[in-house]
Amino acid sequence: MDRTYLKSKSKQQLKDNLVVSIIAVFIASIFIDASNLKNGVKFFYGEGSYISLDLLTILFAGVFTAGLNSFLLKIVKNLGTPEVKDIFSCFNYYLKTLGLYLAISVIGFIGTLLFIVPGIIALIMFSQSFFILVEDPSKSIKDCMLESQKMISGHKAEYFVLQLSFIGWYLLAGITLGIAGFWVNPYVKITNANYYLKLKENI
Repeated sequence: MDRTYLKSKSKQQLKDNLVVSIIAVFIASIFIDASNLKNGVKFFYGEGSYISLDLLTILFAGVFTAGLNSFLLKIVKNLGTPEVKDIFSCFNYYLKTLGLYLAISVIGFIGTLLFIVPGIIALIMFSQSFFILVEDPSKSIKDCMLESQKMISGHKAEYFVLQLSFIGWYLLAGITLGIAGFWVNPYVKITNANYYLKLKENI
């Protein structure tokens, strides 16, 4: 897979949908990554806020991951004009998104307990599950995970290297105190959506 072409195409797609992508990814990330806000919340509100943030992540990370993936697929498949409201489009199958999120999280957690590498491999194996669910919400949680596993088979190292290729961009986001992250995060996510489409072509 031509990683350079994939990333170049994603940059152009982000450029064409810059403002809406920044807003959509920012809003979705609040719910998907709520538990990562712990340190700031602890400073302002105390440790009791930890539980509510963890609960927020558990309850909403799945449905907003699905919604964000729906938004991203609209961009990469050129399915009309992407809108911020697209990230709220998956609440009609909320329980399935919750179940998929919990299943992947538990398997990844168990793998990490055994050793870091098995946990990473597990997360890579199921990395395409939400894209699959969004494209066909009638599929079961098990089917989405098995299809992701089949899709990524033979491409795990390639996917891992793709994620590593963004390290420089993440460093830039850190150096700019998160400001560059408003561009970097949508760029990474659009690239991953394009990668999903390429994997799909190879099945």
